[in-house]
Amino acid sequence: MIRWLWWLALAGLALVTVAAQLDRASLVRPELSAIVPGPLRSFAQVPMAMVALTTQDGSAAREQARILVRRRPMPAEYLFALSMAELRGGDPEAFAATFRAASTRGWRFAPLQVTAARAALDNGDATGAANRVAALWAAEPGNPALAQLTGRLLAMPRGPEALAINLAGTRVWPDTFLVQAPTMSGDDAAILQTVVAARRAGAAFDCVALERFGTLMAERGQAIRPGALACR
Repeated sequence: MIRWLWWLALAGLALVTVAAQLDRASLVRPELSAIVPGPLRSFAQVPMAMVALTTQDGSAAREQARILVRRRPMPAEYLFALSMAELRGGDPEAFAATFRAASTRGWRFAPLQVTAARAALDNGDATGAANRVAALWAAEPGNPALAQLTGRLLAMPRGPEALAINLAGTRVWPDTFLVQAPTMSGDDAAILQTVVAARRAGAAFDCVALERFGTLMAERGQAIRPGALACR
């Protein structure tokens, strides 16, 4: 009897070990997630939740996302997935609460910032939108939504000033903005207004990049007040 219990314990341990290996392997091969036993899914729960979110009804998507958050509660992207499942499941109040929780811990997660920026823009919240757009500039300046979001923000009343405050508060992306922003939007006046306001607030631009930006704006017919783009 004891020998049988010993072999049974070894078999159980082997099963758990194999399941754990499959669970980790699902990070690179998501199709393996479906064969990992439900109670043992950790990494494998991520593709399960993502597939449910895109292919199943709102109730099933919400259940899979809730399991994911219970097992891995910290990453912002998993809270974001749950918020989207709650919205799809017809629960806007739960969506709002979960989305707020995700937004406090995931400034590097681009889909969250894009969603939050669009919501702030739709609500006319220039400061909130500027904070989200600034996070995108810092974390993912190549994001395909960034041009549209930046253009919408700079077209808002107080939008250029709100973004300028973010420009002045960082050394991460001011020079990227000088180079990239003029290629994104046709509103050179708003871009120039943003950079001038940021410079006035103490933004640390590279002198060469700032001079090139000023030359480009002048070539495009923008009137620049003497000293407005002076390097310090």
